[in-house]
Amino acid sequence: MPSGNLSALSVAKKPSAAQTYAALTRQQWADYVATYVPIENKMIEFATDSTQPAKAMAAASENVSDAFAMQEGDFQRRLQGLGTTLTADEQAAQTRAAGLSKSLADVQAQNIAGTQTRELQYGLMGAAPPNIAAKAGG
Repeated sequence: MPSGNLSALSVAKKPSAAQTYAALTRQQWADYVATYVPIENKMIEFATDSTQPAKAMAAASENVSDAFAMQEGDFQRRLQGLGTTLTADEQAAQTRAAGLSKSLADVQAQNIAGTQTRELQYGLMGAAPPNIAAKAGG
């Protein structure tokens, strides 16, 4: 028969509900800080970076240039495939038309990229872009 000495037994003390809840809350906060704070910081950095619209505009301009270069290459391949060439006047007209189209597309792409980037930045910060706020006010 056991001697009745309970001090010799190793009795594990269970944590209270409050301690368990506190531990769970600390773990959830640590998970949040490790997972979401770096993403939030990147978003804040993007939203407050005044060079982002210019970067987006430059990328849009580069994309337009690439697209028109591919289009010119395709046009030349089609001419070769048909076994024909343009006269000097036709080449000049083609160059003028392509240049005008490229210029218009470039300006439009830059305007859209800049506007959308600024609107995204304002949206990330929880504010309406100035032009939308002005329209809403009157």
